Amino acid sequence: MENTDSEVILPLNLYEIAYLLSPLVPAENASTEFNSAIRLSLENLGGIFASELTPILRPLAYPVTKVIGSNHQKYNDAYFGATRFELSTQAILALKDILDKNEQILRFMIIRLPKNADKAINPIYRKILAPIRRENNDSPKGEITEVHEAIDEVELDKEIEELLEDKVIV
Repeated sequence: MENTDSEVILPLNLYEIAYLLSPLVPAENASTEFNSAIRLSLENLGGIFASELTPILRPLAYPVTKVIGSNHQKYNDAYFGATRFELSTQAILALKDILDKNEQILRFMIIRLPKNADKAINPIYRKILAPIRRENNDSPKGEITEVHEAIDEVELDKEIEELLEDKVIV
């Protein structure tokens, strides 16, 4: 009673790859470059593509070095993108080896997401807001200090009470 046709079905986990692509790739080819390298590999390994964040050219916080052949290349800009997919735990190491061999990928990070995570990537980038800065007359010339507006407690209490009155809990 041996069953030779049965395959062991491994559970799929949700993963995300965040990556930096070489800035030498033309802008119109950045997305297709990664897709050709990764999507085909995912499908061959039995993975299921979920969503993607299109690569966008971004300045890097510090120079990133990539060894290509015997040359050390330094990059100050790179295309940042991300892809979510489902894949078995055993196939992740094979995917990592494929990514390591790709010369267009400067760096990457594979993260296993919790089961309740969305399969879609939120495409909204967080905009970093700098505090309002104004020159202060008391400070030495040219020095910039942060200005914080004072909050009137009476007005704040009044606004809170108005908000609470609007929401009546039955």
